[in-house]
Amino acid sequence: MKHLALITLLLHAALASAQQTDTVISEIRTEQGMLERQRIVNPYDEVFGIHQPARWLFKWDVAGFLPALGFDPDEYDFTDGGLRFDIEWKPGTAFSLNASYQLGLYELLSDAKVSTHSFRIEPRWYFGMRKRIQRGRGASNLSGNYLGVELTEVRKVSDVSPFSLHVEAYRGAMLRFGMQRRLFRHGFFDISYGVGVRKYVISNYNRGQNNVYSEARVAVGFALSQPKPNVSSQASAYCEVLQCFREERRMFKIDLYNLFRIISTDALTGTARIALEQKIGYSPFSVGLEGRLGGYYSEVDGVNGGSIQKRYHGNYGVQLQTRYYYGQKRRIATGKSGNNLSGAYLAWQADWWHGVITSKSQSSPGGDIIIQKGKKSQLATGLLWGVQYRLFQRGFIDFNLGGGWGRNFYGDLSSGVKDPVQLHVMGGLRVGLAF
Repeated sequence: MKHLALITLLLHAALASAQQTDTVISEIRTEQGMLERQRIVNPYDEVFGIHQPARWLFKWDVAGFLPALGFDPDEYDFTDGGLRFDIEWKPGTAFSLNASYQLGLYELLSDAKVSTHSFRIEPRWYFGMRKRIQRGRGASNLSGNYLGVELTEVRKVSDVSPFSLHVEAYRGAMLRFGMQRRLFRHGFFDISYGVGVRKYVISNYNRGQNNVYSEARVAVGFALSQPKPNVSSQASAYCEVLQCFREERRMFKIDLYNLFRIISTDALTGTARIALEQKIGYSPFSVGLEGRLGGYYSEVDGVNGGSIQKRYHGNYGVQLQTRYYYGQKRRIATGKSGNNLSGAYLAWQADWWHGVITSKSQSSPGGDIIIQKGKKSQLATGLLWGVQYRLFQRGFIDFNLGGGWGRNFYGDLSSGVKDPVQLHVMGGLRVGLAF
């Protein structure tokens, strides 16, 4: 009976508590105001300058100046390589005008009295720019994918004798598709491919033929924009992309930037490079060893349209480099960097390569084929300044430039002809995978 009485008391208490109600007063307020579009920025947008407005862009194509492919300048088409400057202006939202001038620097550094001048003007349409701005995914700038129509005039002037001046030139028009991005605060890259027609000027050395050609172009270098970018919010994004605080004493690098290049429809080139860089203890010094294997192919029609010449060039080489990452100890002490292989450096470099050139010429279709072979080697050493950074988890970028002394050897090293020791421009640009 005691248990039944206890159960009855508990049920009564539960029913009584259930009948009690609590009153809660809630107040809801609304305020009027402008609804602002929210913008989510990731590290990719910060590095490539997607949200930085720009109407003017002044560009120096360092990749066109560097001897990054390592071939003899005589193996290049005369329009390839040199000191190139561009200026791009954007009057509206989606259209821009890019103008450039290029001076063939390799020829000016040689003994030949040759100068090459290239002039280009290219209207561009950034076809995704307007929609990107409307959706709040970027600002009005010069970072995006584009279609362009490029008009070109190239002049090559050389003194072939004390009394005559040889002028070789062509004019062309080309439709180009490309992508241009900013790289951090003072860099850019522009990758494009085009198809067009060109007409050679009639002269004593050329019958003025027309031809259809294509061209792949990769430009990487320094850039200044107007208005200037706001970099107050970019520091954290930079470190996320560049892996500033990563601890690293060894880096195995595979260069993809120079792996394959289409100079034109009748000129292909490429160099495979792999390198290993090792720090000396925990010091700011490192030692690197790089091996390379390259090739080049070109086909040239004779000035009268009859003769055909094909050239094959294969080479291999090694490079030894010691680096001093100056300023790294200070960055580590101030909490701006880890002990790694990133940052600006001074380097001493020794470079050797050996190549075999095969030339096949035919005076006319169906005629006899004349085959000629030659060997060429180069040994050079010098001092360079450079900068290397990690890119995300598995990438890297390495740029260096300097000068030194070198010598060319023709034929066998023991019995061949040797050039006198000459001043050499040294350097390179490498972008690829790092482990």
